Amino acid sequence: MKKRKHRKIFYGIQRKIILFITLLLSILFLVTYLGINQVVKTNTYESLSEQYAYLNEKMVTAFEKIEESVDSLTADYILNDYVQKSLTNQTFTASDLEMMKRGLAFYSKSFLDYYLVIDNKGNLYSQRNVSLDMDTFPKSVLYKSLGQEYSRTKILWTRDVIFGTNEMSFFAVRYIHEMNSVHEPGILILKLNDSLLDGVRESIENDRLVYFILDRNQEVCFGRLPDGKAWDPDEESARNILWNEILAEGEKQKSLDQGILSSRYDENTGFTIITYAPKEVANEVVWKIQFVLASIFLVTYSLAVAGVVIFARRFTRPIKYISDTMGSFDESRLDYRIHLDTNTELDNIGLAYNNMVDEVKDLMEDVKKKERELRESEIHSLMYQIRPHFLYNTLDTIYMLARIQKEETIMRMIQSLSRFLRINLSNGKEEIEVKKELEHVSSYLEIQKIRNAELFTYEIEKEEAIEDWPVMKMILQPLAENCIKYGFQDIFEGGRIRIRAFREEGCLCFSVENNGEPISEEALEKLNCLEHISMEEIDGAIQKRQGGFGVCNVVKRLRMRYGDGTRFYYVRKESGTECVIKIAEDRIQSGREEKA
Repeated sequence: MKKRKHRKIFYGIQRKIILFITLLLSILFLVTYLGINQVVKTNTYESLSEQYAYLNEKMVTAFEKIEESVDSLTADYILNDYVQKSLTNQTFTASDLEMMKRGLAFYSKSFLDYYLVIDNKGNLYSQRNVSLDMDTFPKSVLYKSLGQEYSRTKILWTRDVIFGTNEMSFFAVRYIHEMNSVHEPGILILKLNDSLLDGVRESIENDRLVYFILDRNQEVCFGRLPDGKAWDPDEESARNILWNEILAEGEKQKSLDQGILSSRYDENTGFTIITYAPKEVANEVVWKIQFVLASIFLVTYSLAVAGVVIFARRFTRPIKYISDTMGSFDESRLDYRIHLDTNTELDNIGLAYNNMVDEVKDLMEDVKKKERELRESEIHSLMYQIRPHFLYNTLDTIYMLARIQKEETIMRMIQSLSRFLRINLSNGKEEIEVKKELEHVSSYLEIQKIRNAELFTYEIEKEEAIEDWPVMKMILQPLAENCIKYGFQDIFEGGRIRIRAFREEGCLCFSVENNGEPISEEALEKLNCLEHISMEEIDGAIQKRQGGFGVCNVVKRLRMRYGDGTRFYYVRKESGTECVIKIAEDRIQSGREEKA
């Protein structure tokens, strides 16, 4: 039921064409989409990677300028006379201290908050009161960051434990060497504020990207989220973006599905600059292309379906016309004809339909005529059934009179004739049992023996297993008649006829053999070709003789009833002739089933 419902849904040429176009375009779109999508993703990834690498490079350049600015500031300050004096053994007065403070303040950098100078004697010089434990200071991050560098400025991000703010800040640290003599160096420490990164902020062009600056310990010095949102290290979602999406996946960045990461590590400062495009931003171009592809597909599909509908309607209208006409065909529409002018093969279909209707009309008229003839034949048959009954009664009366007069020869002839006629008529049946067919030919031979008392004798042999098999009647009597007419035409006594019914090699076999004059070679050749030539040629194959149904009649009836499942042939012997009939058992069985 479900299958039938599905078949009903997809019934009709128009629906099938639309379904086919849909499947075809869908496959083409899918293949095109997969191919273009892969190419676009690869090219977009490469293009955006180069673009974001350029943006990252601008941030690196801005940060390098900051480093150069801080380095230049500290270099100029170290050359200050009062700073140099603090490293010597000269007495450092209060006036000298004031001048040293002013020297640094002279630079008035916006990103500079505080400074601290530690001379080579452990004295502290700062604009703020700073207390510093010189025993523990060498263990601090600030001091360790100096390393073995002679005079290079180090910028680092660490917690302020010197100036008392206890906040994470940028610091600049550098050794101070006395230029004119060799002394232990001092240390310059600058605390820098957030204005230090103004140049980095100004280098940012795309507000939809994520920007980070990390120190050596992967601490965030600067963070900028999409849409200008500031980095908040205490916000969990912000930390997830940094660690889960950028740092943790950074080494796996191979496609747009993870976004695009561009990073640059500065060996001089130890800071890492990161530019990250989230997957939403990175895939925006691809999504636009996918949208365009989908739009093209929908437009193409709509136009294709519209074209199919218009074409299908013009194409299927005559088909529907033919279908409706043929579907409503009945006896009342025999005069209706299809009229088409499409200049296509459909015109031939319409013409074939019209010819078929003409043939059906002629056939129905022929059938009606044959039915009338059959009814008339049945009426005549019912009338003629009275005549055999009258004939049998008449023969019975003659038989009784002959019995009264004790005319045994007449009695035998009447009895044989009556049995012969009863089997011959058989109430109109076409087939009779084998034993009845043998009884029929026996009755015929009995009559002939009465007429020719000394001419011949006969014997009939049969296998009991086949005596009830159905077989077409009146096939042995014409053969027995030919034995008497042609086999015994030159003798007056001593003739012998042997009739056998047996089963051999899957066939029901009949043999009619006589010991008279052997058949001529010419007649043998003509008779044996009857089973191979067409039905129309049989009647003209041999010259017809008087009496019986004749051999031609037997062959034609056998072939019409059993087809190619029968054999009929003569065998010429030294003394006599044998005629053989073979009928395949499966053809007899088929006949029995049809009869049943």
